[in-house]
Amino acid sequence: MQTGDLFVLDDAILSSEGSDLAFYTWLTSAERAASSKGQDELKSSQSSLEATLVKLLTGTTPFPSPGRPLRNLATRCLITLYTRGETKSRFDNIRLLLNTASDLKTSDAVKVACLHCVGEIMASFGAQLLSLVTDIANLALRLVRQSNLAIIVRYHAIVALRKSIQTAGRGLTETSSKDAFKQVKTAMSDKSLPIQRAAAEVIIALHPQPTSVRSVAEVETLVGTCFKNLDAADYSTRHSFCRLVAHLLSFTQTERAITTDKKPKRETDEVDDADGPPSLEASKPLLSPSEMLSQISNHFNKPTASRKTRIVIFDFYAALLNLLGPTFVEANFAVIFKHFADEIIASTRANAAQQDALLIRRLVGTLFRDLIGVRMLSEQGQISAIKELASYLKKWPALMPGQTAPAPNVLVAALAEVAGLLQQLGNAPPPVQDALSDPLIQLLDHPNLATQASAAWCLRCFCLSTPLRLPKSILTIVELLQRDITALSTPPVSMEIQRRASGHALGLAALFSIVPERPLYVSYDLAAKVLDMAIQLLKRSGEHDIAVAGAEVDVAWTLIGSLMALGPNFIRSHLPQLLVLWRNALPKPTSKDTTNASGRGAAEWGFLLRVRESVLGAMLSFLRHNSSVLVTLDVARRLATLLSNALSFANAFSSQTVDEAPESIPSYGTPLSTRETMLRKRVYQCFTLLGFSSVTETLQGTLLQSAISLFSGPEAYRGSSLQAAIVSSTGNFTSIWSVADGYAYGITSATSHTLPSYELDHLSLGLHSFHGAQWLNRDTVEASFEELESILDGDEFLRKAGSEALGRLASLSGTAFLSTQTNYLVDQVVSNRDPNGRAGCALTFGAIYSQVGGLAAGPLLKTAVNVLMSLSNDPHPLVHFWALTALSQVIAAASLSYAPYISSTLGMLFKLYMTSTHEPEGGSLANSNTSGDLPTYQVICQMIDAIIGVLGPELQESNKTTNLVLNLTMDFSKEEDECVRVESIKCVQHFLMFGADSLDVPELVIGFRRHLSTSRRPLKVASINALYQLVQKDAFLMSKVGGDRLVEDLFAMLDEDSAIDGVRNIILSWLQQTVVHNPSAWIDLCQRIMSRTTASQHATEAANKGAVLQDDEVESLSVGLGNTQALLRASTSRWPKDGRREHVDLRYGIQQKLAPGSLLVSRVPDLIKMAFTASAAYVTDIRLEGLVVLRDVIEVFAKSPDPDYQEALLLEQHQAPITAALTPAFSSDSTPEILASAVQVCASFVGCGVVRDTARMGRILKLLTSALEQSQESGMLSVGDVGELSPNASSMLRISTLTAWAELQAARSEHSYLEAVISPYRAKLAGLWVGALRDYANIRGDSEILQDTSSVATDISYSGMGREVLLPYYEGSWWKILKAVASLMAESDRSIKSSMDGVDVARPPTETVAISKDDPVAYFYVVFGLVFEALATSSTDSTSSPGTIDVVMSSLEALRYLVRPEYAGKAVLEPSVFDEFANLAHRMAMTAAPLAQVSLLHVISALVASQKDRLFSSRKTGESDELTSDSIPSQCLRICSHILRQATPSTTHRFYATTGDRVSLLIAGFRAFDDIANAFGPRHTEEMRAVAIYLYCDILKDEHTEVDLISPTLPCLKAMLSVRGRSPAGAALDRGRSGSASIIKIKGNLLAAALVLTVLPPTVKKMEEFSEVSVVAAHCTKTIMTAAVSAHSVLRRCTVMLVPGMIHYIAKLASVTDGDTATLESHAHGIEELLKAVVIFFNGIQEDHRARLLGVFLPVSVLLLDPSKSTLAPLHSNTIHQLLALVAASPAAFKEATAKLDAQGRERLEASIRQAVGGKEATSSQGVKPQISLRNF
Repeated sequence: MQTGDLFVLDDAILSSEGSDLAFYTWLTSAERAASSKGQDELKSSQSSLEATLVKLLTGTTPFPSPGRPLRNLATRCLITLYTRGETKSRFDNIRLLLNTASDLKTSDAVKVACLHCVGEIMASFGAQLLSLVTDIANLALRLVRQSNLAIIVRYHAIVALRKSIQTAGRGLTETSSKDAFKQVKTAMSDKSLPIQRAAAEVIIALHPQPTSVRSVAEVETLVGTCFKNLDAADYSTRHSFCRLVAHLLSFTQTERAITTDKKPKRETDEVDDADGPPSLEASKPLLSPSEMLSQISNHFNKPTASRKTRIVIFDFYAALLNLLGPTFVEANFAVIFKHFADEIIASTRANAAQQDALLIRRLVGTLFRDLIGVRMLSEQGQISAIKELASYLKKWPALMPGQTAPAPNVLVAALAEVAGLLQQLGNAPPPVQDALSDPLIQLLDHPNLATQASAAWCLRCFCLSTPLRLPKSILTIVELLQRDITALSTPPVSMEIQRRASGHALGLAALFSIVPERPLYVSYDLAAKVLDMAIQLLKRSGEHDIAVAGAEVDVAWTLIGSLMALGPNFIRSHLPQLLVLWRNALPKPTSKDTTNASGRGAAEWGFLLRVRESVLGAMLSFLRHNSSVLVTLDVARRLATLLSNALSFANAFSSQTVDEAPESIPSYGTPLSTRETMLRKRVYQCFTLLGFSSVTETLQGTLLQSAISLFSGPEAYRGSSLQAAIVSSTGNFTSIWSVADGYAYGITSATSHTLPSYELDHLSLGLHSFHGAQWLNRDTVEASFEELESILDGDEFLRKAGSEALGRLASLSGTAFLSTQTNYLVDQVVSNRDPNGRAGCALTFGAIYSQVGGLAAGPLLKTAVNVLMSLSNDPHPLVHFWALTALSQVIAAASLSYAPYISSTLGMLFKLYMTSTHEPEGGSLANSNTSGDLPTYQVICQMIDAIIGVLGPELQESNKTTNLVLNLTMDFSKEEDECVRVESIKCVQHFLMFGADSLDVPELVIGFRRHLSTSRRPLKVASINALYQLVQKDAFLMSKVGGDRLVEDLFAMLDEDSAIDGVRNIILSWLQQTVVHNPSAWIDLCQRIMSRTTASQHATEAANKGAVLQDDEVESLSVGLGNTQALLRASTSRWPKDGRREHVDLRYGIQQKLAPGSLLVSRVPDLIKMAFTASAAYVTDIRLEGLVVLRDVIEVFAKSPDPDYQEALLLEQHQAPITAALTPAFSSDSTPEILASAVQVCASFVGCGVVRDTARMGRILKLLTSALEQSQESGMLSVGDVGELSPNASSMLRISTLTAWAELQAARSEHSYLEAVISPYRAKLAGLWVGALRDYANIRGDSEILQDTSSVATDISYSGMGREVLLPYYEGSWWKILKAVASLMAESDRSIKSSMDGVDVARPPTETVAISKDDPVAYFYVVFGLVFEALATSSTDSTSSPGTIDVVMSSLEALRYLVRPEYAGKAVLEPSVFDEFANLAHRMAMTAAPLAQVSLLHVISALVASQKDRLFSSRKTGESDELTSDSIPSQCLRICSHILRQATPSTTHRFYATTGDRVSLLIAGFRAFDDIANAFGPRHTEEMRAVAIYLYCDILKDEHTEVDLISPTLPCLKAMLSVRGRSPAGAALDRGRSGSASIIKIKGNLLAAALVLTVLPPTVKKMEEFSEVSVVAAHCTKTIMTAAVSAHSVLRRCTVMLVPGMIHYIAKLASVTDGDTATLESHAHGIEELLKAVVIFFNGIQEDHRARLLGVFLPVSVLLLDPSKSTLAPLHSNTIHQLLALVAASPAAFKEATAKLDAQGRERLEASIRQAVGGKEATSSQGVKPQISLRNF
């Protein structure tokens, strides 16, 4: 079909069944054609399409009703036509649409379509249609005033007015403008919510400039109107009100010239300038920031404001701050926080009840954290914000007269925001550290529990981000706590001391919870000290009164609970003691506990509850951190018993009558009911973590009954007037969400609706949340259905909870019962007309189907679909919204089973899209007000997404279903509602997985990029996720479409809001796919990003001003970078080391005609600068990445030549910058991780070969040697300017240092200059390396660490904890150390021998007891065990990573020398040891990589060769033992044979990466075989030779592979054949065999040999074949004739037999014509070899035979000469050269043979010789006098 035909509507479309859908499909095609066809063609066919669209919009018969999708499409088509085509009819069409809309007879659908189209056209072209704006305004206002019109018509009239004003507002007359403002201001109080929100948008349009707001009174009036209508507003209306209030209030911050008489009235205004004109004041805003914010807070603090209103008011704050922007917020952060602290948090209204206080704290925290902190504050702003908040923290306690300490809730809010900012910063700069360190510890003394817990959490975040402060903070708090404990034991004890001790315990608990995350900074002996302190405190608690004892118990169990975070390695040894403590604290309830008349007072009950709650808190912490390892069946049984005791005690207390009058509440201020509730909470949490097993099975019923009664029986709580009021009001409330009893929010979810607070659960300071699931039996399930009638309730939350509960219970019930419940739901849908009930039934259908599952609920599918589709057509928003939601759940759960219903479902969705009742503004007044919170179109998009999942690959086919799905998805993506667009983007993502060819990807990218600039986060996040999917699919296409600008936008987004993880993923995926092809572009991008100076660096420099590093290269390097860096919270990506030469050799790249700027090697200076800027940052992660980049630069470009100096390396000129980049790593603020990485970089530079003179290595070598010298000493390390490190950090740094030196030792074989670096320290290094391997073996085996000469200082008492920390570092480094040890063993270094034997070479020699040479060295078994375990593990690992291969190769290299007698003695020959080794070797021979097998062969060869004397110790002189199959040499020989057989092509199909791998393996195999065979002695030489030749014959006879394996392995064959042994005859006839059978065999072998020799043909004609083989045959001929010279009679005979073939070959080549140059060139080398062979043989025979030999070869050789040519052929030159050699060797014989030639041959020979000799004379004639000419023969 032609493009123009798409604009012509077929009449059959309008008359067919389903005309709406058919017309919709045609309209989508027309829209695409209008956008894609040429402008000239479009203009020629525009009129027909335009007429059709106008007929549709005006409701002309027979066009369908212009529903929402049709009017949207028609409007977009018209806008496209007027944009790309003619506009002459635009004015007339708008007039026609306005007239149609004003006609009273026009239907509502047509009016809506006309108004919508007018509004959209004005939004696009309003500036060109100014004359129409007044008419549009008059029509819109007239329609709005007609309250009898449909809501949707009035709404679209206001929308059309707003869009017209936005683009053509200046065309509106002043009268019309005032009338419009008056009308829309009245409309803001309309009963219809859509009218209200549309009116609010019009007011925004009427105030486009700050000067539009003339007075404060006007602002207050409009703001007051918004807040007055807030209670009844839905989400969309609230959003519009928020925008309006934010718009108006933001204008008050714009500076303007204010005159005196226009100034707003204030109490202080007393100036009266009646005389003269009014004078202008300086520019100032209409309101100060504080006054502006008070416009909102005044409404918040009104007594009549409901909880919902107060929550919504925070949306106003968010909208206002968003509109004001980050700059304003950052500049006025102090004012903003003061406003919230004084007018919101500390207000009387906010603290009326605890629930209100928690709610306000939560709302303020969300606003500051999620909006201000994460999205609006720059890094500098975050630092300033922390300083400002720290000033609030320092105000407590108020020490000076007149000072007022902040309220506890204000401190809690400030602490929470400080904690969030610290987590956001990553690392706090020094000014922040100084501002926070003291106040945070001081606030632990605060009397308020919430403040204490918040301070503890903030202190945790502070030390987590600044771990260098962690040890000092722990020690400080421990000292304070010890002082408090002492005070507790000294009466009188005040309440202040108790609270202070509790605060310090919380702080210590918070800090210990991060020790597992920062194990390198704290010594574990502190944990033991704290545990001992807690246990002693528990023991002393019985000596004090209840109040003091309660405080001591609380402190003790808080400390014990915090230590649980250290994990099983610490707790394991203390578990028995803990179980005893728990058992003593949780006894079975006694009769005194269960009897009402127990006589206990409130204080005693409070103490008992407090003790149990504290104990269970510690138990909960234990289960969370140690259950997977330490909770065995026995431990679980004990804990379950104790928990059952605690639950029984709680139940017993609930049956007591305890006076809870205020005067009887215990002194510590917590009501007994709260204590009992917390106790139950801990019991439930502990049971949840214990899981469901036989241990807790008997308690499930009790637990379920207790949990249900807790919520359903409020009459059980009778202690206070509040509880009594709750009991009395049972049944008299309309919604549980208005009850502030602390329980209603727990009904639906324990996490979704509760308000977390540290004072209620301070265990959250160091613990993580866990979730569990519960299972019930079928009888309980079926009985529960009768009680769940909440699905019919009017409360939305109860309906959702009830439906979900029914779904989960149905999944556990029987099929018959499921059918019964289904029938019940159907009956309810049919008979119950209540929208709430119908919605609840619909939601229950979806919940049941999704929970039961598609297979089990198959019979239910048809019923569910029919019912839900019927309910989806219900006009009530509540019913159709929840029906569509449930149907979406059914589609997702049914998956492919839903395929038969796809067509009907899509048809229904299109019908609903066309229906006005399902529009957000459609239907009656009540329905339109309800639909705002029930977004139907979002659910329709979700259904489309589910349908896409069902269709799957079928979307690749172009059919009606696919087109409808795609069209609906694209239409929804163009809706104004951002939430609908978010859902449509998800549909697009799903569609891309199956039908990407149907989508216009460039257009999608443009749309997604447009969404990135929006301020609405959901739309931004959805677009980011879609872009990530596109980048993963094809990053190069994204580069073409998006370009560098898109990447920069993504980096900017990452800088603005680091919480969006998708941005990071996009950048990394894009980088990984494209960096190899254009690394320079990415480097430029990173430079631009890193050139932005970060605030943390600014703060650091300001704090350290004047303390600049005195280093010229540092200063010179930093000046060009703006002193700073930051990777903007994105990880530095390492470029791939793919070995592309052009990127590391600039000269080569230029030769390849590549642009130098695009090569990576040209950017080395930039890379080093980037590494410096990162390594000098304050954020630890960025510093580490900078060192990684620096090490990569050194390793990748170490061998790159300098493009300007041939003999120099590129990095030589960059030594100073590299040194400068390393210097900050050794500063006082460096962490252990940075130090370790810096040491590795130093070693990389020293060992890379760039600088070979140790005197020029400068500071880098000095730092490396300093670290080594520190490692030699025991105790804590202190490297560079860093202070003394903790034991674990010292151990880690030692490991890193030893690894660095080990890498230098490994590089010594490549760089000889390293000998001068290592040799002074070799003896010390040997001992340290062996000690490190020994320590690793101890840690690996979970044994006690040696205390004598251990090279690693670890806490001996807690080696398990040290093992957990140090093991990862050892595992990554031990094999490098092992490789260094192996290299020293290979050199037979004395120091390594002594170290392996446990002798310190640094100590003076002492008299020692001589050790037998048969005994291994002291650490043989240690190293051998490590090696064996590594090899055994790798041989069973199916995946061979590069790291695994390195470990294997290092282990085999060490084993090669470890089996030598000087290390192993004869231990390796012990049957138990060798059998294990042999089994491992066999397994590696079958599974290991070729490279590993080569090393294995070296090990086996070394074992037999070095242990030969012990293996053959019983050998007699000239004889050897019998060859047995189970002997060690035989087994080694068997392993070699197996490897050789596997490497032979004819015997295996094993894959080899390269031919070189196979060749190397064959060579190593034959050499090892030869070495082992030689160890057997001459008696078995011939047998071994026969086996070896047999194995080699497999290679010779293989014709299946084209790879040449023979040529590289021929030296091996020669070595096998050249072994000197007994003669073959002697070996065959006299090798110890006797008997008649042996004699018969010998005779038969002799006869067979004779037969072979006599039957073989006399000649071999391979040379005569004149093929490729002939050249090889010529080479072989030369070899045989050369060997024949040595008087080998057999070979001389062979030479005689070869002569005919040689003559034939030469003659045949001489007959080749000159035109066949290819043949001549291919055989020229063969002829040369034959002539050389003749010359060699000629020189080796006697003089009297030489003339005869020349007589044979000279005639045929002359045939190869052709002296007549001007340019001599190579064949001619080679031949004459060899003939001249014959002449020189024997002139007489040559003359005799020449004389016998025929005349023609002799003339050719003479001419050729004369020509050759004459050429030489001519060459030398310039410097030599003429000589006597050669005589003729």
